[in-house]
Amino acid sequence: MGLVMNSLIIDAEQFARERHEGQFRKGHLKEPYSVHLEEVARLCKSWGAEDEIVAAAWLHDTVEDCPPTSIDEIKAVFNKNIASIVDELTDKKSLSKAERKQSQINRAAKKSYGASLVILADKTSNVGSIIHSPPKDWSLDRQQSYIVWAQQVVELLPNVPAEARQQFVTLCDQAKFRLYNRYLDASCLKEILG
Repeated sequence: MGLVMNSLIIDAEQFARERHEGQFRKGHLKEPYSVHLEEVARLCKSWGAEDEIVAAAWLHDTVEDCPPTSIDEIKAVFNKNIASIVDELTDKKSLSKAERKQSQINRAAKKSYGASLVILADKTSNVGSIIHSPPKDWSLDRQQSYIVWAQQVVELLPNVPAEARQQFVTLCDQAKFRLYNRYLDASCLKEILG
């Protein structure tokens, strides 16, 4: 990460990298999933997060995406504060995708400071991926819908630093502009090809 880290963050990074081994981002670049985790942790650190929050940023998808990892295991390996943040960040897989997305909106305003910061970093990273490496199977409409949904979640997050929120807003504007240009390019090509 290029930042001075303590052993808690190093341990969280190692744990997350091991658990997410073999997982890749959905974008056309097919980056290892750990690239996303590193970016989320780096953003949190750059926004002044304490070490426990940065550790939780590394771990934020382990319970959801890396069974049989559990909140109890995170608590045992790290501590209850980190486990609590990770628990706030873990979607319930028993819900449908639409229900999980609505749940994130419904619960955003009640998030702790640490969870809010990680969510903001996660959404910032994901919107950046739409700009640089969008999922191949996502239509322009689906990409646009993701950005709108991410904005709805972030708008409700309490107590996040103004500069962090502004970084997200700026990135969303860039992503929307990029999508608009892709839409125009696709429309022109369709018109040319008849």
